[in-house]
Amino acid sequence: MIDFLFMIALIGGAATSLGFSAPMIAACLAWLFDTPTSFELQVVVMGICVALFVLSVWLGLKQGIKRLSDINMFLALGLLLFIFVVGPTVFLLKTSLNGLGMMTQNFLRMSFWTDPFTTSGFVESWTIFYWAWWIAFAPYVGLFITRISRGRTIRQVITGMLIFGSLGSWIFYMIIGNYALFLQLTEGLDFVKIMNTVSGDAAIVATLETLPLASLVITVFALVSIVFAATTYDSASYSLASGATLHLSAGDDPARWHRVFWAFGLAALPISLLFIGGDLKAIQVVLLIVSLPILAVGILMSVSLVKSLQADHPV
Repeated sequence: MIDFLFMIALIGGAATSLGFSAPMIAACLAWLFDTPTSFELQVVVMGICVALFVLSVWLGLKQGIKRLSDINMFLALGLLLFIFVVGPTVFLLKTSLNGLGMMTQNFLRMSFWTDPFTTSGFVESWTIFYWAWWIAFAPYVGLFITRISRGRTIRQVITGMLIFGSLGSWIFYMIIGNYALFLQLTEGLDFVKIMNTVSGDAAIVATLETLPLASLVITVFALVSIVFAATTYDSASYSLASGATLHLSAGDDPARWHRVFWAFGLAALPISLLFIGGDLKAIQVVLLIVSLPILAVGILMSVSLVKSLQADHPV
């Protein structure tokens, strides 16, 4: 039952991520090839992602995921460095440091903020949604990180995930997010209007379009997004195949055909959601539903981990 709940939550979480990333990548490709954004283009994007992670699944962890991840990391850091240098560097530095200070000072207040006096809907639409998203991803991320961290201590794994994982997300928001804020404040681009009247994906492309060498920047951004999506679902298909394999010894990998099967299976749900709804609301609702059962499983897993550690190293 635990394996079943884990797989349901993982399918929902992975489908949500692909459902978010595909329209954004499609918007980039539509700009590059001067074509309208459509459902068909989004399906093509998902097909490209599936093909990439089927290939990396077939090649295995070291030749597949590792190589893709290494290449993509350099591309992502290079893109961020380029925006930081050619953009409003001083403004980006000031707003980033200011944001870190505000977050540190107001961490507890923001963590318990429920928006009790207004009806903005932000908490329900995003805060709770992100909680559900990470709850759905927690078992899968833990399983995969453990699989690739053989030989490292528990302290190293936790430190790497909490510090370097968070730092990677922060840098993206600090540079690209604050660059969009700069454009909005200086009237270089009405980001908010584009987001409200067209879509968030169109606003992202419009922001990147203001940079020098816009075609190259959007191409690299699209490639980075595709590979990030591919490696994420490569990892997800690996975890799903592991959970669905009845007998799997420690250190063994699930069968290749099994991983490829889940690679294709993971694309079915987001395509269906985009076809019937095509908006964030439908995707968010699905994630909230599938993440609820894993809450109880997460508590049991935490208790089990503590007991296992105490058995290995009695206090």
